This record gives sequence, C-alpha cells and structure tokens, in this order.
Amino acid sequence: MFKGFGLFISGLVLPSVLLAGHHEEGKLKPAASGGQVIVAYEVPCVDPSAGIRLLKELIAYESEVAGVSYSSVSTVLGDQRVGAIDVHASAQAMEEAFAWQEQDQEWLEKQARALEVCEASISEIVTGIHTAQ
Repeated sequence: MFKGFGLFISGLVLPSVLLAGHHEEGKLKPAASGGQVIVAYEVPCVDPSAGIRLLKELIAYESEVAGVSYSSVSTVLGDQRVGAIDVHASAQAMEEAFAWQEQDQEWLEKQARALEVCEASISEIVTGIHTAQ
C-alpha cells in the first residue's frame, strides 16, 4: 500500500518538476516600458465579431501607412464592447499619431465604418491614457 501511495505522489509531483520553468521560455515581455504611453479605447458594439474585424483592418492600415510608429491590438470587452490598446513611445509620439489619424481621410473612413457596424457614435468612444512607470 505504501508503495502504491509513493507512486501516486510521484505521479502528481513529477509532471510539476518536469514542467518547472516552462513559463520562462515563453515569458511575456512587459506591455510597456517607463515613459511609454498606453491608450485604451472601448466602444459599445452590437456586433463584436464584425467590429473586431474592422478594427483589425484599421490597425493593419495604420501599421502600413502611418508615419508614426506605435503598436496596437484590438480587444473584446465583454459581450457588447470592443476596443483597442495602443502603445506609443512617448506623449509626443501619441500626439503625432493622433494628428496623423485626424488628417488621414482613409483612416477616418475606416473608423467610421467600424463605428457604423457597431451602431456606435464617435462620442461613445471611451479613452483612457496611461503612462507606464
């Protein structure tokens, strides 16, 4: 009986020992470094799947065309909200990205299509600006 119990305990412990440290190999990097600016957007969306698809198209367009470098990812926030997270090198870089967005007609049209499919207005976009420490 003791031998069976020992095998049982070994069976529980051995996988943990073998897998210890596995998370370090694929360790995620910090979302941002000190001084970088993170902008979080969210908007109500009646069709989150379509909203995310259009947000991904908007982000792909930004990454190809924008003269300002920043990273962006689309997000789903519950059943009826979508959004995006942008990381900018600095507050100045964020302002440059905003200025580019405001003057780029195709970006504005893509944003309008995403809002339309979500049945939301630009005034419903909630924005949070954070500075990484």
